[in-house]
Amino acid sequence: MGVPNQEVEVRADRMALRRIRRQLRKENAFVHLLRVVSSVSNESTTIEEPLQTAIDAICALTGWPVGHALLKTEEKEELHSAGLWHLDGPERFETFRKVSEALTFGGGVGLPGRVLATGAPAWIPDIASDTNFPRNRLVRDLGLRAGFAFPILVSREVAGVLEFFHTEKVDLDEAILMVMNQVGVQLGRVIERRRAEQTLTSLAQGIAAQKGEDFFASLVGHLAKSVKADYALAGELREGRDAIRTLAVCARGEIVPNFEYVMKGTPCESVAGQNFCSYSEGIQEKFPQDRMLADMQVQSYVGTPLFDSAGQVLGLLVALWRRPPANMRVAESMVQIFAVRAAAEMERRRAEKTAQSLAELPRANPHPVFEFSGDGALRFSNNAAHLLARSMRKDDPIHILPANTVGVVRKCMESGTNGIVVDRLADERTIIWSFIPIVKNDTVFAHAFELTLFLDLHEELRQMGALTPKRGDRDRPAGPAPIPRPRRSKERVH
Repeated sequence: MGVPNQEVEVRADRMALRRIRRQLRKENAFVHLLRVVSSVSNESTTIEEPLQTAIDAICALTGWPVGHALLKTEEKEELHSAGLWHLDGPERFETFRKVSEALTFGGGVGLPGRVLATGAPAWIPDIASDTNFPRNRLVRDLGLRAGFAFPILVSREVAGVLEFFHTEKVDLDEAILMVMNQVGVQLGRVIERRRAEQTLTSLAQGIAAQKGEDFFASLVGHLAKSVKADYALAGELREGRDAIRTLAVCARGEIVPNFEYVMKGTPCESVAGQNFCSYSEGIQEKFPQDRMLADMQVQSYVGTPLFDSAGQVLGLLVALWRRPPANMRVAESMVQIFAVRAAAEMERRRAEKTAQSLAELPRANPHPVFEFSGDGALRFSNNAAHLLARSMRKDDPIHILPANTVGVVRKCMESGTNGIVVDRLADERTIIWSFIPIVKNDTVFAHAFELTLFLDLHEELRQMGALTPKRGDRDRPAGPAPIPRPRRSKERVH
């Protein structure tokens, strides 16, 4: 009686051992699949290569004859075919392929739509009895009986779906779906990296040729699109540093007019204080005084200061969402990437405005101003210089310059110090010339001041006895001391 029992036990042990071995082989196959997908995902420069590798590897592992990749459209929450397939017998499944590539799947529609709506894998043991399979209604007999699908996840966002089909009914296999979930996460990293690359390329192409207001309008538009923000704005600090004037605002995909707002009680107040700020949700509750957040129904906020090369805050760049973004970490990174380019343009604009203001100073100066290059060549003379020349009966201001102007200019550039020339002209007019070098710009400015009227007035006052002698002159003979006029020969002092 004992022998048969031993044989039963041996057979049971063998069966258990075979099950264990099958389970180990299955688990090893799953590990190998994850390694293959991970390796291709890390090395690939495209989305298509790792998707195709994953489809082929999964079909080989499971023995399912049909695999298909779908990606989410940028404009809508819909899935469309990526044109990537694994087909054991392409001719047999040609009709199914054509039908699938002609359709888009919204949330909840068909097998891919279920995954898009829930963000979780789905399994159909029997397609024929499933009421939510649109392709079954279009083609009476697809030759398929079972299906499963899983999401490609970028954080919480479903960026795509991989679906697989069998020609026979297949019961739910939880182990397969668990592994597929990990595959979806790996593939999501590829899409995330590719999106970042495409965004940066788009940024470079979209704003490379833009300047000024056009630049910032293009930048906030690209930023809003790349992080799917409802609002994005770039603004500069006002002089009092308590308010922001926007340079460009993108609201719900449209560029809207600029405005100015006081920062007190807003998250931007902290950003202007040189802090990067990120709020994934509940921004209105944290800043109840900021009525603009409530008006825009904003829940999430990312803002970063824009620094100049000296580390001073010039302004800020902000993205806002009505619903929390799918991947806050990616949104934060993208805002900071865009901020680098925005800060550089803002600093360039300020430098350009400063240069324009400086360039306008000589033109607006009521006194004659001349600009020379470092080698003494005349570059510019303002309107006052032309008026002075005409008063001296000269048709060109160059003819009223003191002798050896070129030498004076060169000496100023070499020494880096100012030069003064007192010039007494033939018609008894006296001009004081002040030469000011800007060495790093290879420029010397000359300012002319006519002293003739002042000397004439001084002489008249002296003759009238209107000038009082200084205390130190009390011991001198009575009467005002004469003020010597410049000699007729030209006198130059450097």
